[in-house]
Amino acid sequence: MTVELNGKKIVTETEFKGFWNNLRAMTELSQDEVFKHGADMHLYPDSWYSINFSGAAGPTGDGYSNNQLEKGGKLDSTISQAQEPIQFNNGFFHRLLLAPPIIDSTEATGANSWASMGTTATKQICQQNGKGCFREYSYSNITAANGSTQDAKKGGQWFYMLKLRLVDLHPIFKELDLLANPQLKLRLRINAGTVEISGTSTSMRLESTTMTSGQTCPIMIASAASGNANEGLLQASAKLSFSFGPVGNAFTPTSQIGEYFPYTTSRLYIPFYHLKNSTSIIQKPVKTIRYHDCFAQMFTKVAGISPTTPGSQLNAPFALQVSGYKKNVKYVALIPFAETSAGHFEIAHGTPQYQSPFDSAPWTCMPGASIRNFQVQLGNDNVFASSQEYDYETFCDEFSKLGAINGDLSSEVSNGLVDSMQWSMAQRILVADCSRLSQKDVPQAIQISGINGSATGMNLLVLVVYERELEIDRLTGEVHRTD
Repeated sequence: MTVELNGKKIVTETEFKGFWNNLRAMTELSQDEVFKHGADMHLYPDSWYSINFSGAAGPTGDGYSNNQLEKGGKLDSTISQAQEPIQFNNGFFHRLLLAPPIIDSTEATGANSWASMGTTATKQICQQNGKGCFREYSYSNITAANGSTQDAKKGGQWFYMLKLRLVDLHPIFKELDLLANPQLKLRLRINAGTVEISGTSTSMRLESTTMTSGQTCPIMIASAASGNANEGLLQASAKLSFSFGPVGNAFTPTSQIGEYFPYTTSRLYIPFYHLKNSTSIIQKPVKTIRYHDCFAQMFTKVAGISPTTPGSQLNAPFALQVSGYKKNVKYVALIPFAETSAGHFEIAHGTPQYQSPFDSAPWTCMPGASIRNFQVQLGNDNVFASSQEYDYETFCDEFSKLGAINGDLSSEVSNGLVDSMQWSMAQRILVADCSRLSQKDVPQAIQISGINGSATGMNLLVLVVYERELEIDRLTGEVHRTD
């Protein structure tokens, strides 16, 4: 995302910077906020206990997958370690409940068979109210799991009205004061692309992911296992493609959007106020605004290469040098993702974990990631007196403090969507608080080191969060200074 205020660029876009918003959501939002606004944000956190893995085509796909919705949620009641703890992703289930009204392929039946939706009225209601919809299509000769051939309604187009709160996109929007004559320009780069899968009636595998914008595949394809949504959908040697993007994609032209939405462009809603008494602003029009920004850098194949058949620990050391020098650094976050050149996907070798339609990444990272001897060096000083080794110290002393009141020492008001078990198993994001070592306006080098104790290699994403300053004239809207 790029933000310009009165002609001056105050927030710049860098690759992978959007991953910071995931970390902010994990640590700043509360369960109550998800309950109230989760439907608007399309945010219901994925569970760790439903993550599966297969190095070949399987019912849930290949690579890491978190797309199971088996009725009854089968538990692993054996000690054979043949499956994940439970075959049910609670977050995925709640997101599926956000399905918009369904427009029947022949418009002979209204959504949910509700009288209020009529028959042909469903489409008009969705278009007028901006509800979004699923436009259903009929396909012939679908082979069911039992081998029979039948007509089925198994495909279509999803239209979602996505509502983005500016404060969720960047923390600068929490700090901007009331301005006269503001000219705000936003440039958002939305994930867009196409994924192709193949398989049989009971198995799937990823063929390819092609991103035309952004880095993340935002869709998840449900499992083909018994009792799941895609059971019996695929036919042997057949391929199925999904395309996604804003106001159109490779399969849906922008002109078609107007049939289901009240408009075919993005809209920005900003409140306007009239001040009855502006004396305080007139007397001191220039205000200094301090806000956090983020620099992101991805390091690939720096912590070992995945073997074809994972076995013992790799114990691969890594030492990362962040590009350039940063000043006013507040904290550094290290996010591990699986290195997938071998042993993960059957065909799509090297596809990043967060581009798989079966995986819950980047909300989750590499499941079971093990990093020890974690240390961050800012300038010539180590952040930790001794290298971080254990889960409990890293979670309690560093991760849980992000966005928390009184450094997570006050139990009266709590925030965050990740508990210690979720963090340890699937969201093991390592954090180093650098605020005490950082010197104001003094650029410092950042080095990160550790040992990958997992049985597979890692790609490591580094997020450097630092403080910036902005001086703005609240009477004219003119930006006087940016650092």
